[in-house]
Amino acid sequence: MKRIVYLDRASIPERFEIRKPSIEHQWVDHASTSYSELLERCRDADVLVSNKVKIGEAVLKACPTVKHIAVSATGYNVIDIEACQRHGVSVSNIPSYAATTVAEHVITSALCLRRELIHYRANVIDGDWQRSPTFCSFGKPINDISNATLGVVGLGEIGLETAKKAHALGMKVIYSSRSNKNCSFAKRVGFKYLLRHSDIISIHCSLNSDTENLIAATELAAMKGTAILINTARGGIVNEGDVVDAINSNVIGAISFDTLIEEPPRPDSPLLSIANKENVIITPHTGWASEQAMQSLSNILSDNIEGFLLGSPINIVS
Repeated sequence: MKRIVYLDRASIPERFEIRKPSIEHQWVDHASTSYSELLERCRDADVLVSNKVKIGEAVLKACPTVKHIAVSATGYNVIDIEACQRHGVSVSNIPSYAATTVAEHVITSALCLRRELIHYRANVIDGDWQRSPTFCSFGKPINDISNATLGVVGLGEIGLETAKKAHALGMKVIYSSRSNKNCSFAKRVGFKYLLRHSDIISIHCSLNSDTENLIAATELAAMKGTAILINTARGGIVNEGDVVDAINSNVIGAISFDTLIEEPPRPDSPLLSIANKENVIITPHTGWASEQAMQSLSNILSDNIEGFLLGSPINIVS
């Protein structure tokens, strides 16, 4: 009987059903797994399921029964792929489930910050509108999203969906990518050009040795003083300390970050020090988490596990 161990089931709310394989099996759920619990929980498992639990050489060496790791996310940087290859362990991920929901999060953030919704909501709560001598209460300048320039860093599936939605709203779209995507409504430009000419910059590249701290003090200084920087990709692509300095010094206009280097963040996380500013939106890594997207993720995860057990693996990344 195959043994399937989900190491961090709480990463998907219980209301979302994860369909169990059709063949005989034992399924074990753990809400979360600490490093000290990891080896014991992985012993005798055939399939491990992980969202954010790191699995590397030590686990694979100590648990030779493990033959597949089903990552319940698109990103799989928590898995040591080289170690998996050495031990003959395949790895699957969840592609093509979050493009719409993350793109909507980006566009919502852009609209909110361009139109100063946080400022004007506070205007009402604080009573400024009620004290206004006219029918409305003016404060910070409001800017349309139409005709603004969106710079997309990484035009993969999510970046492309974001670009499509921005184009539909009348935005000019430019992008920086390692390859030409042949996109009729978006122009490929150099990274430095994108930094200088974008009103809104949205990050959609992977986190790796080439993209870690891709945007730091020098890059922030190259942006427009009114630029909005949105990161729904991975924490670490933007240097958090530098972006805090940039906001506090008015080097850029605003930020919306859904991903941080450490999640959940510690109380002394640099970005939390500016979280109450009107030009800052920090959300708890929920850009992917619409009801529709989470059910889709659950369905694909089930398909990945079933496919491996039946000898027809899908969505294999290694």
